[in-house]
Amino acid sequence: MEKTIKISGMHCRSCEILLEDSISEIKGAKVLGADYKKGEIRVSLENESLLNQIKKIVEKEGYKVV
Repeated sequence: MEKTIKISGMHCRSCEILLEDSISEIKGAKVLGADYKKGEIRVSLENESLLNQIKKIVEKEGYKVV
């Protein structure tokens, strides 16, 4: 399933890359793209329970899921 996650705090391409790399380490999650201008990241997930892991990683990196 594909999900678009709204994230606050991204302000440049480096922010996108950091989150893309961190989230892509989750087994069963594939990053489809991040967009700091829109404040979102698109992911493909094997199951919806991976959203909690993504939220924890986003917050660990200093951003916030909105």
